[in-house]
This record gives sequence, C-alpha cells and structure tokens, in this order.
Amino acid sequence: MGDTTTKNYKSQEDYKNPTVLDAAKTLLTAAGYKHEDIQVALDAIQTAKEVSPKRDEGEYKFFLDKTPIYEDRDAFIYKRATSKSGIWYFRIYDIKRGKPVVKSLKTKDITQAIATARLLYIDIKGKIERGENLKSITTPELIEIYDKTLYENINDIPYTGITTDHYKQKVYFLKNWAAYIKHLGIWKTPLDRIPSDKTRDFGKWMQKKPKETALHTGKARSIELINNNISEIIRMYHQVAIRDKYISADQIAQIDRIKMVIDDSYKRDVFTEEQYEKYWRYLQHKYITKKHNPLVDYKELEKRKIFKEFILILANVGFRSKELLGIKRKEIYDNPNWNEDKYKDEHLLMKVRKENSKTGKGRVCVAPVRKRINRIIASYKKLGVIHEPDDYLFLNPNQVNLNGDRMHFGRMIYNNRLKKTLVLSGLQDELDKEGKSISLYSFRHQYACWRLRYGNTPIHLLSKQMGTSISKIEGIYGHITVEQEAEKITKAQGSIKRTGFVMNKIDVIEED
Repeated sequence: MGDTTTKNYKSQEDYKNPTVLDAAKTLLTAAGYKHEDIQVALDAIQTAKEVSPKRDEGEYKFFLDKTPIYEDRDAFIYKRATSKSGIWYFRIYDIKRGKPVVKSLKTKDITQAIATARLLYIDIKGKIERGENLKSITTPELIEIYDKTLYENINDIPYTGITTDHYKQKVYFLKNWAAYIKHLGIWKTPLDRIPSDKTRDFGKWMQKKPKETALHTGKARSIELINNNISEIIRMYHQVAIRDKYISADQIAQIDRIKMVIDDSYKRDVFTEEQYEKYWRYLQHKYITKKHNPLVDYKELEKRKIFKEFILILANVGFRSKELLGIKRKEIYDNPNWNEDKYKDEHLLMKVRKENSKTGKGRVCVAPVRKRINRIIASYKKLGVIHEPDDYLFLNPNQVNLNGDRMHFGRMIYNNRLKKTLVLSGLQDELDKEGKSISLYSFRHQYACWRLRYGNTPIHLLSKQMGTSISKIEGIYGHITVEQEAEKITKAQGSIKRTGFVMNKIDVIEED
C-alpha cells in the first residue's frame, strides 16, 4: 500500500515537469480542449493539492492498518499506533475548516468498522460540503441554548428586548415542545437525525393536550395560542439550529399550523349594560359589606374594596390589567392647568411609563378616578400599609422581590377574584348560556366598545387613551356605529349612568 501511495504522489508531482506539462497540453488541445480551460484545470489541481492534508512520515507511523472506505483518499479508517485496544477510528479531512475530523468506531471488527465509517462518511461529507456544523446537538441542548439567549435579552422596556412576562410565555412554549419531543421518543436524537416531517402534528397534539390549570373551563385550547407556540418553535430552529449550522434549512422541523377563521365579529366577551350594572351593584352593595359578610375578616373586606376599585378603574379608563397593576403612586397626580371644578373634583392624571406599556411607548391619561384612588389608599391604611411614592398603587404587602421592594398583585390573583365574584353575583350562569368568557381584559374591550357606541369618541383619541393603534381599534371595533337618533342615545346614556360609567370627554397627554 505504501508503494502505491508513493507512486501516486510521484505522478501528482510530475505535472511540474515542463516537458510532461507541454506534452499534456498538446494532447488535450488536440482532443478539442481550449488552452484556457486546460490552465484552469491545472490551477484547480494545484489548489486541491495545497488544501489537502499534509502527510509526513510521523503521521503514517501513527496510522496502523490504514484502510480506505471509498476512493476518497482523505477519508479512511485506521488503528492508533499508540493504543493497544485495537479499536478502529474513522478520519476525514475537512477542507473548508482546514483540519481533520476523527471519530471512534468503537469496534475491533473491520467489517463493522467499514460499514459504520461509510455511514459517517455520507453524513459528515455532506455536512462539510453544505458548510454545516459537524457537532450534532439534541432537542434539549437546542432548547437550553435558545432559553439562555432569551434570558440574556430580558429588558423591562418593550421592543428593546423581551419583558419578563414575555420570557415566561416563551418558556411555556418551549416546555410544550419538549413534552412533544419526549412523546415522540426522540428526546435524545440529534437534530440532524430527526426526519423533518416527524414533528408535523405538534399543533394537533397541543389541541388534544389537557389544560394544566385549576380554572379549567372545559373549553378547547386557543388556536391562536397554539399557532403562536408553533411560530416560537420555528423561530428557535432558525435562530439557533440553522444560524449555527447544526442543520440545513431543509432539515428544519416541519409543523403544520392549525387552520383558523379570523373572527372580525363583535367582541362577545363584554357585559351588556344590564349585566355590568348587576355586577357593579353586587360588588358595591354585597361583596364588600359587613352586613352581607358577617363572618369575613375585616382585612379581607378591605382587600375586596381594593379589588372593586381596580375593576371599575379598568372599565372607566381602558388600561390593560398589567398597566394598571404596574402604576406607581407617584404616577398618579393633579394637572395644575385644570380650571374646571369637575376635573379638579373627579379627575387625575395617570401615567403609564414606557417600561409598563405593552407598546414600549409611555402615555398619560386623564382618568375620572379621584374618589376611587382615595378609597384605595384609605383601605390600604386600614390594612396598616402606607404608600410610599415609589410603591405600586395595587401593591401586595406580603410579597417583596430580591431587592426588598414591595411588589404589586399579580394578574392571576385578581383574575381568580373576578371568576369567584361572577359566580357569587349569579352572572356566571347567564354568561355561560350566552357563550361569554369574561376576563380582566374584557373591561378594556368594554371600555372601547362603550366609548365608540355611546360616547361618540373619535378613534384617534381613543387609540391614544388606550395605548394602541388606530388600525387595531378599527380592526376589532370598526363595526360599531354610533346611533344618531336622540332617543336611542339618551336611553343608552341613562343606562350607562346607573352603572357608574363616566361619559365625560376623555383627554390624553402623550409622552415620548
């Protein structure tokens, strides 16, 4: 074998001999090849020789029983001269990276070694030619890399990274994918070994997966949420697996999205005027009173009062629940330019700082909530809690973060209270019959619907108040037409007035 290799190298060096070179050119020209094509071929031979692995006597002494597996001289199996185990190894030279790739075949049997090496050759050679990473990773390793990237990009300011809540949602999506891959039995299978179409039914699997919540309503999972989950998984593959060349683009996991009909109809998850009045009256006259709750501790009654004001502020200002929970005491203040007594007596400015806004853009709203804010602060005082300027308005005195700062109540806590009060008020049965699902976000929808339908509020002003785009409002609520007949408007406004909903003209101060 050594003599044959030496002869091959001798013939490769012969092209440098001018006589041999001229003879070769003459023969190729006679055969119809152009002179410039011949020179390109010779240059290619020289380039290939320069990038081929260097071989010296020391290297050949290291390789025992060197055996080619195909005609590719840069790929072969061998035994290590320094090892007595007799294990076969596979070696292939990566021309693009300029270094060899070595894999243990973990066998002493040459037949098995050759068979395994040929499979490795096809796999690794293809990766080299496609410029892929020769290291393989599994799904848990992919998730770990992506999760670390997400965590490092957490930022409280929207659109400058991802918020903590957004990160938690993405982690939830990753957990769903991990559970699905385990379900398929390919948890430890390298990504490049997983058939791309094997994961197509993730969406259907998610639809059938039971909800893991104590508040399970028996309703199916949101198709929109499932498709968002699919988008996040595909994004992970693009931003890690393909970007870092662990797989090629045609190896990315295929996932079929769940078809859904976009619902442009009227938002049904809002109260009618009669339902809202019934709910408001229950909160005001039964839920928070000692008369109707003689066995309830006074501290719980004060917490109920705070919750009641939270709900009514949501309905009258149009905040997102996260925004209202994240407002601090110092971000609620008077406007020194107000002249009208009704503004001074009823209204306050409420600031949504950009860190607390979904859009990453701050705004200041004029809110008819002065009395409600005063009642909230008074209830906290009865609980022994005095607000500091930097405290959240709806702070949870029993919860502090790692810095010792008092935290605000979480949305889940208030959402749970909402669900309980809907049952206690007798409204839940009625809502179930109508197919309505009232959540904290419903009060934001209600605010928009009522402002457009009964308040005749210009959409551009409403978009600033709510911190959303005009196109978003038109897309969701554009079907609402304001009744022009005086009798209808008067009747509707009378009903609204009983509920405590304030129909004064809104004012907004936009903040950069």
